[in-house]
Amino acid sequence: MPPTPDHFLQNLTEPQRDAVLHTEGPLLILAGPGSGKTRVITCRVANLIHQGVKPYRILAITFTNKAAGEMRKRIEAMLPLRGMWISTFHSFGVRILRQYAERLNLDRNFTIYDQADRSRLVKSALEACKIDNVRFTPDSIAGAISKAKNQLMLPDRYAGQAKDFFSQVVAGVYEVYEKKLRAANALDFDDLLLWPALALKNDAELRAELDARFQYVLIDEYQDTNKAQYAIARGLSIDYPNICVVGDPDQSIYKWRGSDIRNILDFERDFPQARVITLGENFRSTKAILQAADALIANNTQRKPKPLFTANNTGEPVRVLQFENGLDEAEQVVQRIRTAVDDGNRHYRDFAIFLRVNALTRNLESAFIRQRVPFQIVRGLAFFERKENKDVLAYLRLLLNPHDDLSFLRIINEPARGIGKVSLEHLTNYAEPRELSLLAAASEAEKISAIKGKASSGLRAFAQMMAELQPLVDATPDELIRQLLDRTGYRKMLAENDEEDQERLANVEELITAAHQFHEEDRTRTIGDFLENITLASDVDGWDESQDCVSVMTLHAAKGLEFPVAYMLACEQGLLPHERSLMKDEDVEEERRLAFVGMTRAKEELNLSWARLREFRGQTLYAVPSMFLGELPEDGVETIDLSASGAGASRTMDFWRNGLERTRKSWYDTGIPLTPARTQTKAVVADAVPSRKYTEGMVVEHEVHGRGRIIEVSGHGALRKIKIRFRSGERAFIADKAKLTVVEKK
Repeated sequence: MPPTPDHFLQNLTEPQRDAVLHTEGPLLILAGPGSGKTRVITCRVANLIHQGVKPYRILAITFTNKAAGEMRKRIEAMLPLRGMWISTFHSFGVRILRQYAERLNLDRNFTIYDQADRSRLVKSALEACKIDNVRFTPDSIAGAISKAKNQLMLPDRYAGQAKDFFSQVVAGVYEVYEKKLRAANALDFDDLLLWPALALKNDAELRAELDARFQYVLIDEYQDTNKAQYAIARGLSIDYPNICVVGDPDQSIYKWRGSDIRNILDFERDFPQARVITLGENFRSTKAILQAADALIANNTQRKPKPLFTANNTGEPVRVLQFENGLDEAEQVVQRIRTAVDDGNRHYRDFAIFLRVNALTRNLESAFIRQRVPFQIVRGLAFFERKENKDVLAYLRLLLNPHDDLSFLRIINEPARGIGKVSLEHLTNYAEPRELSLLAAASEAEKISAIKGKASSGLRAFAQMMAELQPLVDATPDELIRQLLDRTGYRKMLAENDEEDQERLANVEELITAAHQFHEEDRTRTIGDFLENITLASDVDGWDESQDCVSVMTLHAAKGLEFPVAYMLACEQGLLPHERSLMKDEDVEEERRLAFVGMTRAKEELNLSWARLREFRGQTLYAVPSMFLGELPEDGVETIDLSASGAGASRTMDFWRNGLERTRKSWYDTGIPLTPARTQTKAVVADAVPSRKYTEGMVVEHEVHGRGRIIEVSGHGALRKIKIRFRSGERAFIADKAKLTVVEKK
């Protein structure tokens, strides 16, 4: 017997009940951190189905496979879904593109290129355009193309708006890049949103069909949608505007990949009849943690203010820990975790360490190993990034899509077949004017007079082998991989070599296990589904929460997770907030939102730390504590000085804040403007001076760190050093090697 509506409403707060019972018309749910939004979404879906809405009329979209899986699991525990779509935006895009491939002039067996593939293809396009890929790197060009696609700009439109030299270069490469994608029957990540968004915009019949199919649309994490995702959401909600979006402007942290906070801030403008429900009660964190996070985020202006409150106890005070250097920070944090576990108070899985950038993990990894503390660094599905596994996946991709030239080039000599670089160039020269894929051209190798002997026979044998493997694509994913390893000789290649290759063999055999488990979860899944699942995985999808180990991840990856105890390391000016954000107030606000997200992941204990000295990017930096630490409240925050001079002294927040204010004052004393206008520097630059004449008090300009004031000069000759205070902190340089321009002499 199906559950009754009362079952869905049990133990819900009044705002949560209102959100669950709302069915018709647009709805904006402003959900603060830890406010039970996932429960609200799942109960709302269950209520819609109970009210008679067919599950296939409902579309639920979130941002990670993990979140989508959790949502599906919760709903299925209440009611059978029978055709409801629950997915990420990218997975939704793939499904639509494969279903309507013919209508969109696509081959439904298209390959999805990841970032590494995209960079390789951009590099190829740069070479085709005869553009220097040192001055214009593949990554910078790829980033510009990605931004254009997120803005729904195809090559012709982008070219029409290209005004400066860099944009004009990008426009030329973009056009060639797109042609190469089409020739390879491939789409990149951005296409998975761009194509559906343009289809909904330009094909009225298709838009109406999908709008009628998905009459109830739910979108989680709406504050992180970009222009293409916004266009998809709008296109599906015109005839049936039963759109429910859930989000929090205070947790919008993906501007760097195209998200636009205005999408959620302007929802009521887009849907004037929208109802707004605020979920402000936090069920996750203690009062002390919530109070500190709320005080921090109150400094932002781009937001929808809402009360944050909790019935939880006050708990331990939020701790601000000061260390002497980054090494001490890592060692002592790991030691504190180990002591808590040894005392029987915690398990290792209770702890998470958040960092602004992955590059800061090195000291932590060493500390974990030295102290024998189990840990996992969450960096996506690293297992599938290993060379041997990527080789096998390339074979599978080529089987499904014979036009995938990138995969062909990756595996043509894995195992070795005696086909050299020159032969592959001849093969490409033969294929391109005939509009053949490299695999098709390989089957005609005997017609290419420039390719002889072993290379010619090797190419033909490879093409023949791939043709013989083709019928196996309908086998289960694990059986196909097993057969592929044997028939290609890949297993034999690894089995005959050293111990390192034995480890690689174990990895590819584990790939068989992964494919088997994937198929067992749903026996309708194909090898194409397996490849798609790997390609669309996010960082957090690689997190194994069942292991009893400390989780280490970036603040971005921590979104949506929670832990009893959280440590946020390197809360320093230039790292959090990141130095790239310091030029614009709106970027600083996003960094503050990122800190807010990290703080609100903690349930019971929150620790924020910084170090006086930090080795980073090959330099020893004199760090300045993050401005965000100075925005924490007086009450509920304890500061502990664990540096050499502090010896574990506990300070009041007021005592510590006074020290921070003195540090801040020193920024003003440098004469460095809060928002340095680097474009104006040339107008006031004095002539460069020999390094021996650098003196204290000089204002100088550095190509990376911007403007700063020399505060110390020491040493002689080649060992002469200068210390400079920038807005992002203090940095030391060898005078002869420092790339500085004097702006103002003392």
